[in-house]
Amino acid sequence: MSSVDPRAGAIDRVRRVLAVARRIADPGDPLGREARARLPVAAHLTAPGVELALTECLEREASDLDLASLAAHAGGAPRTWVVASANVCTAAARAIAFALATSPEVLVRPSRRDPVLAELVVRGLEEDLAFARLGASVRCTTALAPLPGDEVHAYGSDATMAAIEAALPAGVSFRGHGTGFGIAIVGDDDDLAVAARALAADVVPFDQRGCLSPRVVLLEDADRVERFAEALDRELTAWHLRVPRAPLDEGTLAELAAFAATFAAVGRVHEGEGHLVALAASLRALALPPASRAVLVVAVDPQEAARLLAPVAPLVAAIGGRGGTLLEVVAALCPGARRSALGRMQRPPLDGPVDLRGGSVVAPAAPT
Repeated sequence: MSSVDPRAGAIDRVRRVLAVARRIADPGDPLGREARARLPVAAHLTAPGVELALTECLEREASDLDLASLAAHAGGAPRTWVVASANVCTAAARAIAFALATSPEVLVRPSRRDPVLAELVVRGLEEDLAFARLGASVRCTTALAPLPGDEVHAYGSDATMAAIEAALPAGVSFRGHGTGFGIAIVGDDDDLAVAARALAADVVPFDQRGCLSPRVVLLEDADRVERFAEALDRELTAWHLRVPRAPLDEGTLAELAAFAATFAAVGRVHEGEGHLVALAASLRALALPPASRAVLVVAVDPQEAARLLAPVAPLVAAIGGRGGTLLEVVAALCPGARRSALGRMQRPPLDGPVDLRGGSVVAPAAPT
């Protein structure tokens, strides 16, 4: 285990990850060519979907202020393990950057379904002489074998987080980032066409499978719900022509059909070749659409928002919107969620882990 102060050089190590990410984003670089060759199959995205992810959503730059915030969130540990997820094909880059802000020694267990970005970032760092001069190390591993004093950063479903944490030895710190989704707020003074255009740009990346992906839109004015849903339907139709959605598996198709049937009965559904927009003037309970470029648009007043969202509030990882009473009510209910402008929900600054809900470190006590 490294004896280097884990906090020393944290920002410099993160800068080297950003340098590798720039290589991966470049279609002319060998790492960029390999990413584009492998990701359509591994990430289950169309080639334009991969290109969108690599050029628009992969973190390649960060301000000094954001890097300082990242380091403050990271804290310090002598060694960190990363358990990567497959839902977002670029997520491993930020996960590795955050781990290297935490420790000079990092071991990465890539997702079995989509190991591409994790493998490419690690390889790029191994080839980077500037990274080597920092005295840091990073490598891929198939095992998870932390020792007391180590830290584990895990990404995936809530069930996966619970299973990993339960299996850790005493004295190993744990940061788990589990199931999440995004909520967008369209205010009464928002231009509906502008808001729909911005929201569509948040829905399309990763085919809506990320924890920041908006799947529910809330408006206060019931009279604006239909017009916004129509505008969003048009924008998602245009996106599908440029960046088609990947084919859905049978399970997701069945979920989508059931969701559409429900809202055809209680509201209205706009269904396109690569998306679905459901709307309702009011709901007794929130029904979450499957992650398949499917969006639920609902009218709700601020007093009812807490009742509607309370059952799912712990799952809300991102909130998009400009402001207003409804947004503030939702933000108060979901205090750990990232807040972004519409159109920026999938492009957060590199100021910490992408999911800010579970930022605290949990360290099991050693047996007495």
